Amino acid sequence: MKLKLIFIILLFANKLFGQQKGKGNEYLNVGDRFEANSSFPVLNYSSTKVDLNKFKDKIIVLDFFDTYCVSCIEGMPKLQEIQQQMQGKIQVFMVTWQSKEVIEKFYRNNEFLKEKKVKLPTIVSDTKFKKLFPHQGVPHTVLIYKGKVQAITYPDYIKSKFITELWENGKINLPVKDDYKADNSNSLGEVDGVKGTVLLTGYQQDLQEKGGLTISLDSVSGMYTSYFNNVGILRAYIAMYSYMAKPQFLINEQRIQWKVADKSKYEYKENSGGQNIWLNEHGICYKRMNYKKVELPELAKAVVQDLNSLLGLKVYWGKEAKDCLVIRKLDKIDTTLAKPTNGQVMESLSVLTFLMDYSGEYPIVVDESGYTSPIEISTYKGVDELNKQLNSYGLEIVKAKREVDVLVVEETI
Repeated sequence: MKLKLIFIILLFANKLFGQQKGKGNEYLNVGDRFEANSSFPVLNYSSTKVDLNKFKDKIIVLDFFDTYCVSCIEGMPKLQEIQQQMQGKIQVFMVTWQSKEVIEKFYRNNEFLKEKKVKLPTIVSDTKFKKLFPHQGVPHTVLIYKGKVQAITYPDYIKSKFITELWENGKINLPVKDDYKADNSNSLGEVDGVKGTVLLTGYQQDLQEKGGLTISLDSVSGMYTSYFNNVGILRAYIAMYSYMAKPQFLINEQRIQWKVADKSKYEYKENSGGQNIWLNEHGICYKRMNYKKVELPELAKAVVQDLNSLLGLKVYWGKEAKDCLVIRKLDKIDTTLAKPTNGQVMESLSVLTFLMDYSGEYPIVVDESGYTSPIEISTYKGVDELNKQLNSYGLEIVKAKREVDVLVVEETI
C-alpha cells in the first residue's frame, strides 16, 4: 500500500532538503565517478590485496559491517548466494574497519557462518571507503558499476532482480541510505492564518526514520510540531497506545487481532523479502502542528484518531479468549525442593513473563499468583523444566484458556 499525500485540515507540503553535515570532504554521492587508486588488504580472496579496477565490467557490491552487527552477519549467507548465482555480473566485498586478525578469528569461530559455509571476500582495516561512503550504522551497502556510484542503500536490495536491472540498464534508482541527512520534519515554514495542520504521507526518502513521537516547538511558525517518520502502520499504533498507558505486557503477534484483508500492509513479516523494501512500500510519515501544547497521553489519543480517519481503520483494545500459560500459587510448598542457583535474578515475575513472551516460543503468559518477591531462574528447556524451578517457590505454570487484552486492527473501508 503506497500512500500518497493525504489531506486532513490543510493540504500542505514543501520539499525537505537534507544537508550533508558530519560527512567530511571526501564523500561520494549516487552518480559520482568512482576511482580506486590503490589496492586494499583483503581476506578470503585469491591474493592478500585487491584492486577494484579489475572489476570495471562487473557490479561491485561493498557491504559495510562489523562483528558486533547481528543483522549484518545474518545477511551474509544471502550475499554469498547471490554472488554464486550471478558471479559473472557482480563481485561482493564485505568491508570493515576491524583488523585482519579480528576478522580471521571471526570467520574461524562464528558457528553460524561455519554452518552456512560463508567465506566472503572481506576488505579489512578500512579507512578509505568509510570516508568515501560515510555512515553511522551498519549494514550499509554501495553499488558501483561502469565507474560510477549507482546506489548507496540497504542490503535488502542486493537481489537478483535489482542486480539484473542495473546490469541491463546501466543504472538503477534505489532508496538512498543517508545517515547524515538533516531532520527537517518539524518545519513547515510560514503559512498565514493557519491554526493547525495534520499531514500524512507515505515513505519519504529524504527523512530519517523516527519511531515514537517527536515533539518540538517550531521556531518559524510558533506551533508545536509532533511527528514520526517512515514507520510501519502497526508500529505507529503500538507506540501511541504505549504513550496513553504503559503496557503491562509485550504487545507481540499473539496480542494482535486482525480484522483486515491483508495484514502484510500493516506489519512486516520476518524473512518476507527485506524490511527496508517493505518499509519503502508501506511506511508512513505523520505530522501534526498546533499552537496549544497538549500532554503526551492526550496527544497520542489524537494521533490515533487521525490515523483511524485517514487510513480507514479502527484500532482499539479488545478482549479475546486464548490458550495461555498461567502462573499460579501451589496450595502447599514442597520444602525439600532446592531453589535454583547461578541463574538470572528477576525482581518480579513480570520479568519472566516478558522474557517468555519475547521468545515467541510460548503462548501468552498470565501471572495470577500474586507473588511479588524476587525470583531466580536458571536456564530451562520447556515448561516442564521451568515448572521444577517454580515449584521451589510455591508456584506452578499450567495451560489454561484466559480472556486477554488484544489490540484489534479493523478495516472500516
